[in-house]
Amino acid sequence: MTDEPILGDADLVPPVHAGHARAWYCDGGGAREVAPEEAVRLAVAGAAPVWIDLDGLDAARAIDLLGPLQIHPVAIEDMVAEINRPKVDDYGDYLYLAVHSARWEETERPKLREIDLLVGARFLVTFHEGATRSIDHAVELLPKRPDLLTRGPSHLLHFLLDVMVDGWLPITDHLSERVDALEEDVVRGRGRRMSVEILKLKRGMSALRRIVGPQRDTVLALTRDEFRAIPADVRPYLRDVYDRLARMTDLLDSYRDEIAGLLDLHMTQVSNRLNQVMKALTVVSTIVLPLTLITGYYGMNVKIAAFEWKHGEWFVFGVLLATGLGTWWLMRRRDWT
Repeated sequence: MTDEPILGDADLVPPVHAGHARAWYCDGGGAREVAPEEAVRLAVAGAAPVWIDLDGLDAARAIDLLGPLQIHPVAIEDMVAEINRPKVDDYGDYLYLAVHSARWEETERPKLREIDLLVGARFLVTFHEGATRSIDHAVELLPKRPDLLTRGPSHLLHFLLDVMVDGWLPITDHLSERVDALEEDVVRGRGRRMSVEILKLKRGMSALRRIVGPQRDTVLALTRDEFRAIPADVRPYLRDVYDRLARMTDLLDSYRDEIAGLLDLHMTQVSNRLNQVMKALTVVSTIVLPLTLITGYYGMNVKIAAFEWKHGEWFVFGVLLATGLGTWWLMRRRDWT
């Protein structure tokens, strides 16, 4: 799946851990890890492209570290806060982005983790709370592929977005399997809590769509030529990321329609089963009603001539049996049973 435990709409509560920072820069000798302060100095001097990764730093420490890069305080404030919605803000020489990684929980609900990025011509700053698969993958790969950073921070940005979107794809596969399984269960009439399972999946998919849609639009904005921080040679790669997010959005829309149809089908089947039960009870009541009338008549505390006949009790029983069978035959003939 993807990355890390993440957070869903009302649950975006970052893990509690001590914040720290690390940084890398790339030159002709490859990628090297340096102190974050040294990376900021190299970025300001324009000596080499750098990547600064902040894991849970508070606003004061982030402002102190990134001050020489002249990052706007609003961008830093957004970066360290959980805004819970993908977006992109243009600050001229650099961009601020908020994106989300995700994985699907056993509770049929997505868990989301926000990743904030500052992208300039000579630097990339990433901020997150706790371990993140896309960041960890880039850290492992950077020594082997320093070109991810030497070609410019926007290329590393594309790599992070690409890995992040790859992490979303298993969720769509899981949703497809769950929809198929629920469809089979509904058709076969399995489970009394089917409506609960369908509603849980529907709500989880709705929470996912509220993130995927804005994230798709955010990546689409990066493919246009309006941002100086994103060079033209990177935009085709970002369009590929956008295409996959667009396909994912279409799949989620399709799954939503299927889930709505399954819920309607399930409720129709429940209603049909209730009608069958009511029909059976009505048939029984209709057959019993004339029998009740006859037995009520013969049960009155009066002298009944039939009981003085020889085998009079059998005559009464015969009347009851004939009445019951006659009622059932009449209902059967009219196809009411």
